[in-house]
Amino acid sequence: MNLFERIPENFFSILSSKNKELYVDALMLLHRSFQYELNIETSDFIAELIGLLDTRTYELEEDDEEIEGSPTLSIKARLVLNRFVITGWVDRETMDGSFTEVITPRDYAIQVMKLLHDLGDAQLREYNSLVFSTYSSLKEAYHNQQNQMYEAILNARSNTEKLTYELRTLYHGIRNYLRKIQGLDDVNLLLRDHFDEYKALTDQIYHPIKTMDSVHRYRTPIMEILSETLGNYEILDGMRKRAMAIRKYQSEDEAGREIINAINYIIDVYQSIGEIISEIDKKHSTYTKRSIDTIRYHLAADQTIGGKLALILKTYAGSSGAREEKILGLMEKGVSVNRQEFFDGHSLWHRNAKRLRLPVEPLATAADTGLPQADAEKLGFLNNEYSMVKIMEFMDKLFGERDIITTDEIEIDNDNEFIKILLATIRAGERNSIFKVQFGTGRRETNGYKIPELNFSRKGRRK
Repeated sequence: MNLFERIPENFFSILSSKNKELYVDALMLLHRSFQYELNIETSDFIAELIGLLDTRTYELEEDDEEIEGSPTLSIKARLVLNRFVITGWVDRETMDGSFTEVITPRDYAIQVMKLLHDLGDAQLREYNSLVFSTYSSLKEAYHNQQNQMYEAILNARSNTEKLTYELRTLYHGIRNYLRKIQGLDDVNLLLRDHFDEYKALTDQIYHPIKTMDSVHRYRTPIMEILSETLGNYEILDGMRKRAMAIRKYQSEDEAGREIINAINYIIDVYQSIGEIISEIDKKHSTYTKRSIDTIRYHLAADQTIGGKLALILKTYAGSSGAREEKILGLMEKGVSVNRQEFFDGHSLWHRNAKRLRLPVEPLATAADTGLPQADAEKLGFLNNEYSMVKIMEFMDKLFGERDIITTDEIEIDNDNEFIKILLATIRAGERNSIFKVQFGTGRRETNGYKIPELNFSRKGRRK
């Protein structure tokens, strides 16, 4: 069935109107009157609307009647009621046998008003003992009043549908609280959500399901009664006849199919409901842990002047418009910020820039150069002439028969000898060196080569 075959196309237009808040409040007045009055008189409802409009504004709609001058509260109230009539929320009619005009909400409008009321009601609904109610009605009917078994099955199906609805609503409600944690950084708001709102949700829905209306306690007895009912043809036949007497079916077969489907639905739900409760338990544990961890984190946050200043700057960075200007003004009044510059020993120092080491080809040796023999010998000279062995041979030759030699006694005739002296000085401390070195305070120049004053001494006397 198409929804708008039953509901007028402009039915929801009042919820997107410029007067939508006023219309919703007026509908709540109508919903309250519907709960307490069988016949809602137009004059009484108009009086309530006048009281509402006394503190509210009403902007004329485009298709409102033209009114000369400024409309009075009574005229505005009648325009609101007329808007409900035009959009298909209510009808106006005269009571039988009198001239009293009453307002009659349409059946679909009653359901929508209840929905709007529930959405706007912040109070949690009390959880009814749906599981125990299902078990007790089935047990009583099966053992004591089998002529009422059909009604017990219908009641059990209705309770089971409500139970699954409550459980799924609870599951997604916990997920909503999890999402709220991510956007909160105020400890007071986190504490309020955790110990007030979420605790109320768990106290009124979660704990009853886990304790007094325990699914795990009653699910097996419920399924046993239903399974025995499916196997008892006498009870099934009695339920078919009862269904034919109470409700209009084309045949007993049709009534029997509805009864079987209702029983199978209840059994299927109680077979799988344990998985839903397990998922709810996981979400409940996740929320509890994350909420407590978040509260601890914010309680342990940096409360120093630097931490508070960082919080102010963070708040300012996330603001815009008038709020940004207000925070900036407060900062200018309460925070003195000056630019400070200084010069010290580190001011001329620059950190070395790190460079990426790239793979390169290794240097060729004499064995794999492929050069002519003469060039290969030169390359071999570079690779081998300044090895540790060559340095030790050079120094042994300098020592001769002596155990100590100074730079005054060393004659340097070419670059090769100069390099070997430098390398000998550097490698004197190595483990396999045959000598050690001591530095003097001056320098000595020989044949244009400048070297520091050095004293070389053998580590052991030659045999």
